[in-house]
Amino acid sequence: VRARSGVLQQPAKNRGIVLVFVALMAMAQVDASVPDASVDPVARAPDGGLPPRGLACLTQWYAGEVEYGGDAGWGLHLPNGVFLKWTSPAPLSDDEDVPASQNLEDIYRPPYVAGPIVPIDTSDAGNHIDDPGRVRVEQLLLATYGKDREQVLSHMGRVRFFGIRWPFHELAAPALDRVVARITEAAKTDKKLLPFVQDIGGTWIWRKISRSKNLSAHAFGIAIDINVERSAYWRWTRRGEPIVWQNKIPQAIVDAFEAEGFIWGGRWVHYDTMHFEYRPELLAADCRDEADGGR
Repeated sequence: VRARSGVLQQPAKNRGIVLVFVALMAMAQVDASVPDASVDPVARAPDGGLPPRGLACLTQWYAGEVEYGGDAGWGLHLPNGVFLKWTSPAPLSDDEDVPASQNLEDIYRPPYVAGPIVPIDTSDAGNHIDDPGRVRVEQLLLATYGKDREQVLSHMGRVRFFGIRWPFHELAAPALDRVVARITEAAKTDKKLLPFVQDIGGTWIWRKISRSKNLSAHAFGIAIDINVERSAYWRWTRRGEPIVWQNKIPQAIVDAFEAEGFIWGGRWVHYDTMHFEYRPELLAADCRDEADGGR
């Protein structure tokens, strides 16, 4: 091999091999630089638009795949074939307790706001529920946690909650374990916290919400009622008297639950201060719609 005009010359046979190799490398570089739409992990509308953030984040915790359903718009395609729409003009139900909704967008209305405990104005409390987190899309919960009592029970884990092992769904049990760790640490400097998490009301039970046709979050093993005697519940209001928000649950306990994806019933007009429910989508920053500061 000799140099000619400052260029290293290759024998004819070797030059052919090198040229083929260079061509293959060039093709690989071109392929790598052009996104392949067929393997794009993010669902897109025909115009290339992305799904709403509140919808796209749901698959972190719930069953289903985000899809654009043509005239139906964006939604979640569940494993059982059901397509849950993100939004539609259908109004919410006036169910006495939790409104039945099939629109995923309704999950985020009104927005759940964590942080300091703020007294709730109950002057406009009526039968229509407008409490953050009270809207639950039951088909989504059934597809994620179990389609019936037996299937939910088959996925039930156990969490040691301050001395007693309680049933809790295996998908939510790790979060409740972390809540226990947080409260345990906080109780080292404030022993008064412990009575609120001892002798608790319970966790899993397959039942419907009181005076409602809808399943309770307790039925899916994702809710816990802490000490009942130290709590307040709007239905305990005497007949004929106005609903007045009440609370004794300490800020440190609320903080511990909310930090791990649990919403608190003390933030509802129809308050239930013993109740904590695993709803991580309502507290996750990546589920929020930046356009209006909500979801």
